[in-house]
Amino acid sequence: MCWFSAEHAKNIEQAKAGQRLAVKNMDWHAKWVVREEELDAPRPCPVCLADQTRVLFRFSENQQTSLHFGSETEAVFKMIKRPKLDIFEFPDGKQMNLSELPAGLVLDVLVVPGQEELSDILDKESAAQEEEETEREPFLARLLARF
Repeated sequence: MCWFSAEHAKNIEQAKAGQRLAVKNMDWHAKWVVREEELDAPRPCPVCLADQTRVLFRFSENQQTSLHFGSETEAVFKMIKRPKLDIFEFPDGKQMNLSELPAGLVLDVLVVPGQEELSDILDKESAAQEEEETEREPFLARLLARF
């Protein structure tokens, strides 16, 4: 994606931690990673993942069956220099070229190299939000128990 789109796209967006992306089939038999909301756009802006970016794939049931993955699987994006390939490496060591991934596959950007501080902030915000929701549950349970 990054090698190909860098050579064939006029505008490229850089992936950010916390961003939701998707794999899109392009008209010229290539696949790009794009923002999820641009999945149906005829000319989306490709999103380039930096080498060593950690992502979380969200496989549909059909994709889980055909690819032999669980519903959520982490991977690390790698830009291979020779030959120029964009691959994802999974925890079990399996590697998949972007072109092998199914169109419509959704992924979340977890950590972008060099932007780890931002990733930590997102993790802390998520943890604080979960804690707040957990604190509300007992109050709601007590409130509902009165009725």
